[in-house]
Amino acid sequence: MFLVLLGLLSCEKAEEDNYSDIREDKELIEELNEKSVDTLNIDKQKLVLEAYLWRDFMPGPSDADGSSLLAVNRLVSLDSTNLPANIDLVKQYVIHNDSVWVADYEDEPRSSPDYKIEKISRDGPKWGPQIYVDVVSKIQDSDSEEDHYLRVKDVYIERTE
Repeated sequence: MFLVLLGLLSCEKAEEDNYSDIREDKELIEELNEKSVDTLNIDKQKLVLEAYLWRDFMPGPSDADGSSLLAVNRLVSLDSTNLPANIDLVKQYVIHNDSVWVADYEDEPRSSPDYKIEKISRDGPKWGPQIYVDVVSKIQDSDSEEDHYLRVKDVYIERTE
């Protein structure tokens, strides 16, 4: 009985955790490149993606070879009009050569103006720093139940200390 309960708790915990995966997947990268656009038009609004990626090398008790990759992505309305409540960032893809880091955004509240949605992903690969990657974000429209893919190319992975 104890083992069954422990197994159920482990499954429940796994479902609560954000999904994050790092893998080589040329087919997924090709599909993302075909589906994604640089500027997205939804309800007469032009939307773009901004991405900031970094690895922390601050001295201290953390890993000597730096932290895992962190990413902050922002969905931005170009004309600074409020984003509708039915639009949300749900998944991030960071592409480096033939590898891709796939991650759900965390449900951490982030303060941003009404014309931006900001989300964060943590525990990525230890790529770089000081290299360039492409970032694709999956955007969900809950009214139309459509998924859209927005990209930003050549994002520099910063090194913070």
